[in-house]
Amino acid sequence: MNVAKAQCIISLLLTGALCAPVKASEKTLLKELTIEVFTDLRLQVVPGSDNTTVYVIDRITRLQQELSHDLPADSESAKKLVLQRYQQMDMQLSTELENAANGLVQAMQYGIDRYPAIVFDGQAVVYGLTDINAATQLYQRWQAGSAEQ
Repeated sequence: MNVAKAQCIISLLLTGALCAPVKASEKTLLKELTIEVFTDLRLQVVPGSDNTTVYVIDRITRLQQELSHDLPADSESAKKLVLQRYQQMDMQLSTELENAANGLVQAMQYGIDRYPAIVFDGQAVVYGLTDINAATQLYQRWQAGSAEQ
């Protein structure tokens, strides 16, 4: 047998050994999770992965409070002042309101009934945590336990 042929056979054997099939539970853990966090302005979220969307769902209510703060008793004057305040909104506030609206829609679709809540891949929810890494570990332990059954 020549050297080139032997090297080819060794390469094929090593490739086969290194590319062994991955178990289903390992595939799940290797897959990048999509994480959605539902919270409010009072709660500090501890960051996690790059695939995380944080929805601050009480931002719309807070805007309503800000717009109606110290309004005059006269309804026409109050209406003008609210309109003036609304027109002075900047892009950041507009983005925050869009985030809150999207978060409320998502929360309704998932059936989220309280917060903080962290949703994994639109399938599972962990309530009461704002630490994304801790919630992810809890979710992965649950996944590993359900994969064994």
